[in-house]
Amino acid sequence: MPRLLPLRGLRYTPKAGEFGTLLAPPYDVIDAELRDRLAAASPYNAVHLEFSSDGYDAVAERVAEWVRTGVLAPDPEPTLYCYEQEYAYEGRTFRRRALIIGVEAQPWEEGAVRPHEYTLRGPKEDRLRLLQATGVQFSPVFLLARDRAGALGELLSRTCESRPADVAGRSLDGDLHRIWLLPAERAAVRAIAPLITETFYVADGHHRYETAVSFKRWLAEQAGPLPEEHPARYAMAAVVPTGDPGLIVRPIHRHVPRPAPSDWRTRIGPWWRVTELPSAEAPALERALAHSPRTVVALGLEERPLALTLTDPAALASSVPGRRSEAWLSVPPNATYWGLIRPIWGITEEDLQAGAVEFLHTIDDALARHSRSAGVIFLLNPVSVDDVLRLADRGERLPQKSTFFHPKLATGLVFHPLRPDLPFLRG
Repeated sequence: MPRLLPLRGLRYTPKAGEFGTLLAPPYDVIDAELRDRLAAASPYNAVHLEFSSDGYDAVAERVAEWVRTGVLAPDPEPTLYCYEQEYAYEGRTFRRRALIIGVEAQPWEEGAVRPHEYTLRGPKEDRLRLLQATGVQFSPVFLLARDRAGALGELLSRTCESRPADVAGRSLDGDLHRIWLLPAERAAVRAIAPLITETFYVADGHHRYETAVSFKRWLAEQAGPLPEEHPARYAMAAVVPTGDPGLIVRPIHRHVPRPAPSDWRTRIGPWWRVTELPSAEAPALERALAHSPRTVVALGLEERPLALTLTDPAALASSVPGRRSEAWLSVPPNATYWGLIRPIWGITEEDLQAGAVEFLHTIDDALARHSRSAGVIFLLNPVSVDDVLRLADRGERLPQKSTFFHPKLATGLVFHPLRPDLPFLRG
């Protein structure tokens, strides 16, 4: 099991301005337009650190400058950070709570922290170079824990409901973020002791977690073996109980930007039942998806939208190279690729890496793309949290862009200095 470490975080001071203007999403969902908006929100917005266009060394200089001028300051003692996000989704208001803490950065093969998606080399190289230049982790990894003893949920509830937050603000997307600081005294640490018996699962931030492992290894090569309490041995993580009512997973839809061959029905016939839908309006498409977790809705295969329902996952599993379980083939991203995209177009996994399939986050986005672009769009059901955990326990990973845990954790809540020899941590 991984060790846990209360963090002596580096945080914004009131001198930085209104807290909400300082927050950004993680780098992987920031495009050029959003980066400009975040940068304009505040000269101290976390995007200037997390996803700067100035280069890695410039970010390191910026962190040091912000500490010198009092915009950032390290907390005086190790701390547990209780974090609550309040957000709107499909007309309802939700809250999701997490504990921000250091989780020992262990390789996947150790089994204490488990992935559910594959990663790419490019983002990991980028994140590692940023860590090497700055010595600071800017974004937490989003982890799940079953919390069998209820200790994590109880600590979060007791802390968040007992007093006003120490820091709060509304980010650019309208979500409300609150942080409670809990000094890591003996009673607080004892309260979360049952967590050390848990397995942790990466919900979001696979690249960041793997980068934390690589940085720990790299630093040990430079400086020798790291002591047990060395901060670089630990990845900053926001740990959410799997029973949290605000834990929402959104689907990520697929767009193949070319028409299907005329014999597409024959190619998928052994595994799917095809039903014509009466309308291409969003409510009708949502109802079709809700009919069965094994249903995929297709726009562009024919003139009218179609509901495709997987009828024989065992037969599909037997047609896939390698040893793939029926459970793995049944989840929507895998069923869509192996049962639809690959047999219809012959698109390989290498083609996927090269961008042969595009990804869309909402049905409205899909309808807009369908109205102006050729090709075929597949609307998917979300992967359930239970499926994420079950497959991770079996060592079966999903392809990239399989899950979207909504909303993203904010960047800018607290930063994690990984090197105690950083000048601003001395004294």
